[in-house]
Amino acid sequence: MTEKEVSGKTKSQEGSGSFPRASFTHALFSSESPGGRMPCIMGILNVTPDSFSDGGKWNTRDKALRRAEELIAEGADILDVGCESTRPGYHVVPAAEEAEKLARITSDIRRNFDIPISVDTYKPEAFLAAAGAGADILNDIWGLRAPEELLREAGCKPGLSMVEMLKKTGCAAVLMHQDLLPRSAEERTEEVIEKSGVSPEGLSDLVVRIREGWEKSLALSDAAGIPRKRLLLDPGVGFSKTQEENLACLSRMDELIRCAEELGTGFLLGVSRKSVIGNILQVPPEERDFGTVAVSIRAMDLGAGVLRVHNVKATREALMIWERMMAGR
Repeated sequence: MTEKEVSGKTKSQEGSGSFPRASFTHALFSSESPGGRMPCIMGILNVTPDSFSDGGKWNTRDKALRRAEELIAEGADILDVGCESTRPGYHVVPAAEEAEKLARITSDIRRNFDIPISVDTYKPEAFLAAAGAGADILNDIWGLRAPEELLREAGCKPGLSMVEMLKKTGCAAVLMHQDLLPRSAEERTEEVIEKSGVSPEGLSDLVVRIREGWEKSLALSDAAGIPRKRLLLDPGVGFSKTQEENLACLSRMDELIRCAEELGTGFLLGVSRKSVIGNILQVPPEERDFGTVAVSIRAMDLGAGVLRVHNVKATREALMIWERMMAGR
């Protein structure tokens, strides 16, 4: 597919290997709902063969660019590109392979579209390659704290620090909460709990646990001199949490958003098509968009800054109706 074959806004990219989008405005990350503008919508573009919802659908260059065009036309404010599935039991993609894939698709999108690009990775070299190709935002499911054994398994270079790569590029970042507690309560033995580093207070109160994890991530970014205005915090629905805890993330979202505000960051919610919705509705991932929209409306009402979703059109239209309804009160 050539640049002329893709409709919509185009943007040429010169000089790969630099960080051309480091001047990207971080105003997108401000949280002004309710009563202000709608939250930003981050459209998910998985170029993986095995993602839980749409694995294999967009994993060629032409398909990925077509999907990017569709998401933009539907109203996406940001594209979030992922090259490794993080569903339960996922296969770890080697760091060098992910770096090559992320750089290629990021470069393709940047040449063709003028839209902020987020890259979903916890591997420093993959992020650095994508930033050099034009990515604006790091979306790190480990919040700058990926376990060393996981990085070794992926073949990451020893001593390469994600927080240092973030500082070097000047990019914005989404720091997600995830710890070492299993999703299953039955697997949380005393030994596992002790190794997780979760405090007794965190074990008894999910909001405390999430805040503690966020504070550990922010301690790293603060030490590197990264302004908190560049950061979004994500509670990590579906990661290291039981079904009951995932539901608590949603029912106590107001508290989590307040925590993010108190910590001086924005708030992102990524719940699209996840099992917390599927377990309630008893439907497969591709039939969970209505449930996702319901959560998205609540998140907007509470003041979430960014919503990460698969179905951008449905989310955008629902939020437009809700915004108009509230404006008329």
